[in-house]
Amino acid sequence: MSKQLFFSLVMVLASLYTMAQSFEVAPIKLNFTANPGETQTKMISVKNHGNQKASLVLSLKDYLVYKDGDRKILSPGASKNSIAEWITLNPSYLELNPNQAQSVEVTLQAPNDDFTSKWGILNVTSAKEQTSLAADKELSAGLNLYGRISVELSYTPRNQTSTRVQISNLRELTQSADSLRKFNVNIDNLGNTMTKCEIYLIASHMKTLKEKKYEPVEITAYPQSTRNVELTLPAHKLKPGNYSLSAILDYGSSQALEGTQITIEVE
Repeated sequence: MSKQLFFSLVMVLASLYTMAQSFEVAPIKLNFTANPGETQTKMISVKNHGNQKASLVLSLKDYLVYKDGDRKILSPGASKNSIAEWITLNPSYLELNPNQAQSVEVTLQAPNDDFTSKWGILNVTSAKEQTSLAADKELSAGLNLYGRISVELSYTPRNQTSTRVQISNLRELTQSADSLRKFNVNIDNLGNTMTKCEIYLIASHMKTLKEKKYEPVEITAYPQSTRNVELTLPAHKLKPGNYSLSAILDYGSSQALEGTQITIEVE
């Protein structure tokens, strides 16, 4: 392929991508806090920034979170913590003229007697209408989906106070070519609610007892799951010596902060 042809192809693909993403959704996170049995409605706004009429489809998906934080998208209802069956959308299909915006109601009917967190994704997808002849092998509805913005949905009852998260197994993973010293720690959510966590390192010189606290890493710990979290230490900022290195977990609990500890040497 010639350079000129390759450049032309890249420009065409970039143009198509821009057209596909010429709409805006806000906000991109909705957190529901209704208690069991209650109904709660939140709004998202969708705006067409393109110069042509836009057709947009709204749909729900589940997702699974792996130990390293990566996600796998699942069909709605596939997860035991699926929020999909408790959510209704009004409307679920939009047709917007250029520069037109419209609000969408996202309503949660919280399940009865269930204080377990639930989560999922609301996809807002741009759709180009086709003739039935052109679309019969793609979508029976005659729509070709080609641009998407995802809104994260989560639900934890506001009166839920039972949370339990633990930190353990601090270990070093630094390789010889690494510019920073790298560590890994396990975060175990033993409860039934999604929990916001901050994990940070504290290095304490074992002779002078001077401490250095580093910026926290923020994660969401999902119920009954384990996360492996990577922490980094800019060792060049520490004076040579032996240090007690602690990884501290802060998840807003009224109990004392939890931590795990190892000894390291800075040359």
